[in-house]
Amino acid sequence: MTITRKSLGLTVFLILLLGLLAACAAPAATESGTMAEDEAEEEMAAEPTEPWYDEADVDSSYIHVCTDSPPKYGGEVVTAGAAGAMTGGNWFVFAPRDDYLFSHLVDRDTDAVTINPDVATSWDISADGLTYTFHLRDDVRFHDGEPLTAEDVKFTLEMFFHPDTGASHGRTSGLDQLVGAAEFEAGDADEISGIKVLDDFTVELNLVAPRSSVLANMASFNIWPKHLLEGIPFADLGETEYAVRNPVGSGPFTMGDFEPDQFYILEANEDYYAGRPYLDRIIFRIGLGGATAFAALENGEIHMAGRVTAVEYERYKDDPNIVLLGGQLGGGMTVWANHNRPLWQDARVRQALLYALDREAMAEAYYGDLAEVLHLRLTNPEFVSPNITKYEYDPDKARALLEEAGWDSEQEVSFVTYYQDDQNKRIHAAMQQYWNDVGIKVDLVYLDGPAWVARVYDNDEFDMSYGCCGWFNPDQLRLSLGCDRSWPAGRNVGHYCNEEFDQLTEDAMSEPDAEKRKEMLYRATEILSAEAGEIPVFWPTRFSAYSADVCNNVSRQLDEPHADRYPATWYLAGE
Repeated sequence: MTITRKSLGLTVFLILLLGLLAACAAPAATESGTMAEDEAEEEMAAEPTEPWYDEADVDSSYIHVCTDSPPKYGGEVVTAGAAGAMTGGNWFVFAPRDDYLFSHLVDRDTDAVTINPDVATSWDISADGLTYTFHLRDDVRFHDGEPLTAEDVKFTLEMFFHPDTGASHGRTSGLDQLVGAAEFEAGDADEISGIKVLDDFTVELNLVAPRSSVLANMASFNIWPKHLLEGIPFADLGETEYAVRNPVGSGPFTMGDFEPDQFYILEANEDYYAGRPYLDRIIFRIGLGGATAFAALENGEIHMAGRVTAVEYERYKDDPNIVLLGGQLGGGMTVWANHNRPLWQDARVRQALLYALDREAMAEAYYGDLAEVLHLRLTNPEFVSPNITKYEYDPDKARALLEEAGWDSEQEVSFVTYYQDDQNKRIHAAMQQYWNDVGIKVDLVYLDGPAWVARVYDNDEFDMSYGCCGWFNPDQLRLSLGCDRSWPAGRNVGHYCNEEFDQLTEDAMSEPDAEKRKEMLYRATEILSAEAGEIPVFWPTRFSAYSADVCNNVSRQLDEPHADRYPATWYLAGE
């Protein structure tokens, strides 16, 4: 079974309903007002007529099923860490999709392919693939009680696409393919004409060309309330109360108490359209992480401790009180050489960066069984050519390429990253040594998240950078690596640019013939890898550690920035 907030919630609801019906049909009480003793014992011992879980999920690596504890309401879960929006960012830029506070037009399931209803119960696609009509539920309400309508969907999409908002995911989700998007972005129109509100609960999207991933893209946006935000300049949204302290969505939880740099609390939304969450609240401990978080998990002080290294993985994998949930990422750890710098514009130098690294040895030494070598950030095998260039460790070849390119071995290049944990610092030191051995001197620079964004995205002040992640959706080749997709128009960190690559990936997004589309993407991935447009390093299998008491817990980061999914269905195990 594929768990979604709808399918699982409906299953549990039906089971509880059966229980209520059974209770209504129970034998009549005796004259003393109590059930006969033997009947009471039989009632207490009765098993559910069907299980509340799918057997296929029991051994899943990303779902924790409690086979001996049926769903129940109540309790709280405490988690280490916080959303980026609560730690120096805001909900408009750093939380494009959030399953706690917000609903979405549709839901892209944890397999990154299956599309399920959310606010939209159904949708129609025109024969030419240019028009998508979404039919919305009429019972969804924002946390302030106001109904969610088609106007909110239109407002949200325009808000995320407008350059003043500072949210790049509007472009990396393909909103620029809507009719009228170019005029809206340029300031020549007050709205995107291709988004049409047909009535209160019907919205229509019109495209300039067919796109294979429209439905997947529409799952990427938190729906925001127009009635609260309309009239606020998009550039000022990050300074409003809604940016951090009081985000108002329509999801299963509402924002409760918030103490900056300490904690924030989410409270169960009693009016959530899919049914009240099982948990009463979720508490996020801001700043709690690393060894301190794992110690708190072991002591029972928290329920979720976050991502494990190979060391914690070995320690917890056989612990009955702790579960490890996760799987391979959609993409992985990558070095971005800044193509705006003349020193990286010769492909031979970029190729040397790859040949100089013994990625196999580093993966084994620092990740153990939890990573393999990454050859391309697009990891959906259906669309990656089997003939991409794979750079085996060859320091002599690296030296030869650098000599051919006229590399100055005395110059020093900056390597900036926001990964500052001990494991990654050891990895970076190893990379620094490998490069130094072939004549590339690297200065490691560690920054916090906001400082990294400012230096890399806003100011373009770096030679190389290191970070995560990648994609399962092949449209992201164009949307994230196109010549016109540097920040804030997208997340082309290294400013890679190849016009043939752009044309192939652009055409592939509109090509209806599956085989022709695959041929285009094969050629595009061959170009990207041959040019060493990016420096892919590791493809991790990422697990996080959780208390075994948290049931229906889903954690999978295949193509989402956040791994924890469907918190409305989580519940605490009990007697």
